[in-house]
Amino acid sequence: MALGLYVHIPYCVTKCPYCDFNSYGVGGRFPEDEYTEALLRELDFYADEIEGKSLASVFFGGGTPSLFSPESIGKILSGIRELSSPAPEAEISLEVNPKTADLEKLAGLRSAGVNRISVGVQSFNERKLNFLGRINSPADGRRILEDVVQAGFGNFSLDLMYGTKDETLSEWKADLEEAVGYGSKHISAYCLTIENGTEFGRLFKSGGLALPEDEELAEFIGFTTEFLEDAGYAQYEISNYSKPGYECRHNLLYWRGEDYIGIGAGAHSHLTKAADSEWGRRWGNLRSPALYMKEVGEGMKPVDFSESLSIEEAVSDHVIMGFRLRDGIDFTGLYGKYGVRPDIDRLTGLRDDGFIELSNEKVRLTKKGNLLSDEIIVRLVSSLE
Repeated sequence: MALGLYVHIPYCVTKCPYCDFNSYGVGGRFPEDEYTEALLRELDFYADEIEGKSLASVFFGGGTPSLFSPESIGKILSGIRELSSPAPEAEISLEVNPKTADLEKLAGLRSAGVNRISVGVQSFNERKLNFLGRINSPADGRRILEDVVQAGFGNFSLDLMYGTKDETLSEWKADLEEAVGYGSKHISAYCLTIENGTEFGRLFKSGGLALPEDEELAEFIGFTTEFLEDAGYAQYEISNYSKPGYECRHNLLYWRGEDYIGIGAGAHSHLTKAADSEWGRRWGNLRSPALYMKEVGEGMKPVDFSESLSIEEAVSDHVIMGFRLRDGIDFTGLYGKYGVRPDIDRLTGLRDDGFIELSNEKVRLTKKGNLLSDEIIVRLVSSLE
């Protein structure tokens, strides 16, 4: 089974009002050297799980990993290579905020071993960027994408966001048109989601934030898929589109329920085989960077929670993640792995209403079904026997 490594860098210049990731707005002051050393120490704790194995992917996420220098990123990658032997075609990704990198830094990251860049553009529209609380301007987004190409990255992705306040379909179309013009092999198109605990979450709950209605969002979603597919990007996951062969390998590990180790404050891990559970184990680190570094510095794993999975939890995870993928869920694989299969008769209503495509071997969401994916997942899980 493939193994991936996730490296979490939790620092940002400012915290975006919609973000519920484990990230902290710190301006320009953050303990880069201390945190880098903590990551390397934590990495050693997982020598038994990683040593000698061929890593399929390494992903630097955040936060804003591009705040760190190429030297620090290179040091972390050297530590990873000392424990493992990344496959020759291993995907090594790093997320970049356009405001926090330039051509020199990108060239340094490439020399350090990063071979895939994920750029958080979000929009080329200044009004949208201001609403989203982004520190980058449209000019920053355009400049960084040109720098990415000039630095030699043939494999790069860019993130876009729609469903913002007062957004029109023509504004979203303009974002998509400009995005495809840069020749990116991968585009992530996310609908703005209101999360509890965020600034937007508090505003929305108090009635201070108006967003598009479901009918409008349905139009955006349908338009996005049609536009990007016409431009040569296949939708392989609900929010992700790529040219053939350029799907994000690391994220596919998550969606396929495969193995990954996460290091850093708040990072999560999942192994399908565990000594105390045949259905696997998942755990997460302490979220506070200060507590994380303190725990690691004292020679202890910085684990906040850890749980053995029951078969019910493992099956539920498999269905939830599998439904995100365009390929859907294979019944034969589900039965072979867990000994369960859905009661087809209980799913025909969803098929007849156009929410799923259903055969004796597979089920997957239609474009219409993507709008109600959570409800459909609940109904599929309840149909298992």
